[in-house]
Amino acid sequence: MSRRAEIERQIVKLERELSSLPPDQDHAVNAELSLTEYTRYGRQMLVRELGKRGQILLRKSSVLVVGAGGLGCPALLYLSGAGIGKLGIVDHDVVSLSNLPRQTLYSVSAIGMLKVDAAISELRRRNSEIEYVAYPFALTSDEALRVVDGYDVVLDCTDTPMSRYLLGDVTRILNIPLISASALRTEAQLLVLNRSQYASTGPGDAPCYRCVFPTPPSHVDACSDAGILGPVVGTAGLLQALEAIKIIAAAAHPELYGATPGMLLFNSMSDRPFRTIRTRRRQSSCKTCGDNPSITKRTFNEYNYTEFCHISETYPVVTSDTITVSELESVFKNAESDQYYLIDVRDSTQFEICSLANSIHIPLHIFLSEKLTGEQIAMLKDERMNYIICRYGNDSRTAVKWITENLGATQTYNVTGGLAAWSRKIDPEFPEY
Repeated sequence: MSRRAEIERQIVKLERELSSLPPDQDHAVNAELSLTEYTRYGRQMLVRELGKRGQILLRKSSVLVVGAGGLGCPALLYLSGAGIGKLGIVDHDVVSLSNLPRQTLYSVSAIGMLKVDAAISELRRRNSEIEYVAYPFALTSDEALRVVDGYDVVLDCTDTPMSRYLLGDVTRILNIPLISASALRTEAQLLVLNRSQYASTGPGDAPCYRCVFPTPPSHVDACSDAGILGPVVGTAGLLQALEAIKIIAAAAHPELYGATPGMLLFNSMSDRPFRTIRTRRRQSSCKTCGDNPSITKRTFNEYNYTEFCHISETYPVVTSDTITVSELESVFKNAESDQYYLIDVRDSTQFEICSLANSIHIPLHIFLSEKLTGEQIAMLKDERMNYIICRYGNDSRTAVKWITENLGATQTYNVTGGLAAWSRKIDPEFPEY
């Protein structure tokens, strides 16, 4: 049988299966599909909750994915595969080797490329019928309204509180559904917001991001510090793509879709990995969607997200109680080992990955919980120099402050830049993870 004859046979079969669906009510979704579209999307059109009308709506829709990392890569793969008509991708970062275990759009050959360029290149290779739009910059309040406006659904695939609040506000102002997800270590969470038109309790009860999280967390661990399992963040990204497809298809088959769910929690190490918890409803005091909102389309650009999220300096700070990695190397070469202590304050998992020779391991939480042993206290207070090191120089700075204030050990120095700086500047053979 020729290829064209096989395609025609599949079309006849699909039309027979689709003939049982209710007649189209809207001329906008009564368009015909191409032979290629019938073949490519036939399996998902057989699903009652999508059907031919839903497939045409997917083709006419646009989705913006902000962040092309561990969440964005699987979401983009499945949105492109499903036939979304237009996919926008926002990301300012470049592909690195450490991305590859979980960012499934990229290969070794893409290292050093902008993620938006590498992603679109791979997506276009898989489905060239989609319109792809690249936004190769970090989304700020200056650009957010312009970029987000006009998209039907937005996926928040970022990893910072500032970007989450910014996207939460701009999507609410523009009345665009937002699908927010996050993942860390072995757990993930998913939340669908601004979906008032599908909420069974009425538009007034649909919350925005600020309604659910009115204040930012005081501290957020990053994947680069706390770690992440690839399949965990991949699961969250896949669920984001699924929710986007559901939102778009619901316009064709509203009778098949129920109320907006609460927050979905995923714990990959649990014997019951999925559960849903109820979230707050729309809050009348909300700054964005409350009765008297202060964050509006007119005032959006004036809002200070950096200040609201308590963003502080995260780069190495040189003060009188610091030492550079070059100075530490000089200590190793010129001082006797009994003249100083090198104390590594990373957690046990990181210390097991790699450490400098002769390091003494005392995790930061031992200091902060005041669980130092008498021997450790005596060591820190004797006349030797204390050089405190961690991965980037941030936790070690906290440890130096604690030791100085609580033990009075003034001969205590933070190694700025930490082990990452040691690897880049002193010993390229030392692992950087």
